[in-house]
Amino acid sequence: MTHLPQTFLFTVMMWTFSVTTRAEVTVETPLGKINGLKFTDEITMEPIYQFRGIRYAKSPTGDLRFRKPVPTGQWEGTYDGTKFGPICHQPSTAFVDTSKIQQSEDCLFLNIYVPRELNKSEKLSVMVWIHGGGLLWGHSHIYDGTRMAIDGDVIIVTLNYRLSALGFLALNHPASRGNYGLWDQKLALQWVHDNIAAFGGDPNSVTIFGESAGGWSATYQSVIPSNRGLFKRLIAQSGVFTRFSLVRNKAIEKLINLIQERTKCSTSNMNSFVDCLRELSAEEILEATQYSEKEKFTFFSMIGPAVDGDLFPQHPIAMLQDQNSEQSKFFRSLDFMTGTTTREGSILYIRMLPSVEKHFGFDVQENIPTHFVCEGFIKPFVDLHFNNDANIQDKLCKFYSTNDTQAQSMLATDCLADFYFFPATVDMLDLHASSKTKTYQYQFSKQNPRPFGPPAPKWFKGSGHGDELLYLFPSYDKNEEPSYLKDVKMSEVDHKVSLRMVQFWTTFAKTGYQHQKQVMVYFHGWNMTLNEHNGIYLDIDEEFSLKQNLKSETVKFWKEITSDLDVHTDFKPTHDEL
Repeated sequence: MTHLPQTFLFTVMMWTFSVTTRAEVTVETPLGKINGLKFTDEITMEPIYQFRGIRYAKSPTGDLRFRKPVPTGQWEGTYDGTKFGPICHQPSTAFVDTSKIQQSEDCLFLNIYVPRELNKSEKLSVMVWIHGGGLLWGHSHIYDGTRMAIDGDVIIVTLNYRLSALGFLALNHPASRGNYGLWDQKLALQWVHDNIAAFGGDPNSVTIFGESAGGWSATYQSVIPSNRGLFKRLIAQSGVFTRFSLVRNKAIEKLINLIQERTKCSTSNMNSFVDCLRELSAEEILEATQYSEKEKFTFFSMIGPAVDGDLFPQHPIAMLQDQNSEQSKFFRSLDFMTGTTTREGSILYIRMLPSVEKHFGFDVQENIPTHFVCEGFIKPFVDLHFNNDANIQDKLCKFYSTNDTQAQSMLATDCLADFYFFPATVDMLDLHASSKTKTYQYQFSKQNPRPFGPPAPKWFKGSGHGDELLYLFPSYDKNEEPSYLKDVKMSEVDHKVSLRMVQFWTTFAKTGYQHQKQVMVYFHGWNMTLNEHNGIYLDIDEEFSLKQNLKSETVKFWKEITSDLDVHTDFKPTHDEL
C-alpha cells in the first residue's frame, strides 16, 4: 500500500471549514464579458472561481421544442455568472428534493469551477461532468466541483440537458427523431472547446465523465465521430450504453398512444401531433409521460436515446462491433475508464413504486420475492427486449432465483444490475481493449456513510448505485444551494478514500495514465492488454487493490444470453411523409 502525500491530513482538516470570503471577478470570453465569483479558503488561502448559469444554447421553447439546440451566440454587456440557472423540468425523487429549485424548460446552462488563478500561463486540463438520473431527473449544480477542482488542479464543468419527453421524445418519424438531450450535451462540449481557454482551460485536454445516465451519455458521445477533437478521454461510472438502452418500436408505440390519451393530441398525422405537443405546457407533457410509466407497472422507460439516422445511423453496439466504422475508430482513439459499484441494483428499491409492491403483494423493506422477480421484472424485460422468448425468460428466472429469502432479495438487485450495468460494462471494455489507448476497469466497494437515495432495506448489503458520488463531490458545510450531500458526515477513512479517488480521476484526465508516486503502483499492470480485456480491475475500498475476473460466471451467462440478440434492427427511422 502506498502512502498518501503529507498534504493529506491538512486537506482533511481543510474540509471541515467553509469557503467564506467571496468577491466578484470578470473574464473576457469570445462571446463577451462574464462575471463570476471568487472564493478564498480560510485555511489555505487558495482561490477558487465559480462561473454559474452560463447559457450555452438558446431557450429550447416554442418552435425550438423537440428540435436540436441552437448556439446562444454573443451577448451584450456583461453576463451575470454569479447565479445558477434553472434546472430542467423534472419531479422530486428519492435521490434529491428539487421542489424548491427553480425549474424551467429554458434550462440549457453550464457551470465552471476554476482553481488557483484565472490568468495562468499553463492551461489546466478540463473535466466535463454529465449528471445521471435515468435521463428523467437530475441537474448540474447539485454536483459542487469545488473540491475536485482544488485537490485535482483541474477545471470542472457541469451542465444541464433536456430530460424526459422534452429531451428524448423519439417518434420514429422526422417530426421528432429524439436525442435532443444528447444534442444538448454535444453543443455544451463544443461550447467548452470554443471558450474554456478564457477560463484557463486547455481545450485539447478535455475528459468527459458521468454517472448512471451520465455514463450512458458519455459513452454515447464517444461514438459520435463529429465530436472528434472535443475531448480525448472518457470515464463512465455505473453506466455505459447497452443492447437494451435504445427505445424500441414497441415502446414508442405505447408511449405515443398513452400521450395521445392524456393530451388529446391526435396521432393521425405525426407532424400535426408534434405541433400540438408544442402548444402544451412542459408540465402537461411530463405528466402524460409519468402517467404511462406508473400505469404500466414497469421499470423500463419508453423514453430514451434512439437510432435517428443522424447521431446514430444504426445501433451504437453494431457500429462498435465494426472496427472499420468511424464510430469505432473514434471510440478506440479515446482513453477509457469505467466501472461499477458492488450493488448497482439498489435502484430497484430506490425506484420501487408503492403500487407495484401492492400489486405483487410484498414489502420491499422486508424482501423481494421470487414471483415478483420472475413475473413482475424478468417477464416484461424479456417481452420488451427478447420478443417474449420463453426460453430466455426461463433461463433468467432460474439464474436469479433461490429458496433463501434474504439471498433472493439480493439476487433481485443483482438481476437489475446485470440487465443494465455490469455485463454491458465488460462488453464495452472488450470493444475498447483492442485499441492502443488506455483501458481501465474499477469496482467501487466502499460502504458509504449515507447511501444514495432513501434508507436501504435491512436485507441490503454492499455499495449501492451512486454511492461513489460522495467521494468525488464532497460539498462544503455552507453550500448556498440545496444538496443531498450537504449534511453528510465523513470519517477520516472516507476523506482518505475521497482524496485518493480524486487523484485517480484527475490524473487520468490529465495524462491518461498515472505518474504520481502515491497512485502509480496501481496503474502498473492495470491497463488492459492489447487485443484482449485481461480482466484486471481496481477494487476501491478502504484500501485499494488489484483483482481479476470480476463476476466471471455472470459475464459468461450474459454473453450466452445475448449472443443471438440482433442490434441491427428494431428501430429504423421511417415515415418521411409530411
